[in-house]
Amino acid sequence: MFNTGKSTTASRKLHSIHVLQDDKNFSGKIETGRIGYKFTFSPSSAAISDGKLVLTGVVTVKAPAGASRKVENVQATCMASQGNIQNAPAKPASIGASLKHPLPAQQADKPLTDATDNLSSAGVIYFKLSKLDGRALGVALDMSSVQLNARLNPKSETERDLQWLYSAITAADNPKPYLDGLSLMLGK
Repeated sequence: MFNTGKSTTASRKLHSIHVLQDDKNFSGKIETGRIGYKFTFSPSSAAISDGKLVLTGVVTVKAPAGASRKVENVQATCMASQGNIQNAPAKPASIGASLKHPLPAQQADKPLTDATDNLSSAGVIYFKLSKLDGRALGVALDMSSVQLNARLNPKSETERDLQWLYSAITAADNPKPYLDGLSLMLGK
């Protein structure tokens, strides 16, 4: 037998988790072989840092046996968004009449190609989660650098309102007015 010098105890790395909107939360599943864990990210606040949307909240992982483990103050930083193929949701009734869907600013050297105003919306938002300890969550995976692939497919009024706000924030040059509405909704 040859010794390659590599450790055999290195854990497998989890690179991304696919999640769907679940009211104000994002829920999905982590599968390791035959074992499946329910994963939930529950954002409770929103901010802008370095021009990017940052959600802060609780990650909950529920093992097949039913035990749940939580980590608080997890940050999810928006890295990118992808457009939706479905019709855009209507503007939330709770948003003031003066606040409209933003148009991105045109750069002098580039054509304005992503300006669909209120005809489109974000369909997927890709978040980078702050470092998680898989063992603390009961998952035998390295979760130190996980991307959250959040599919926005609203089924309720709350989910539609959040999709509109997420879409406006990712498109706006000045997301502050929309951020206030998102923070209000997440804090309810």
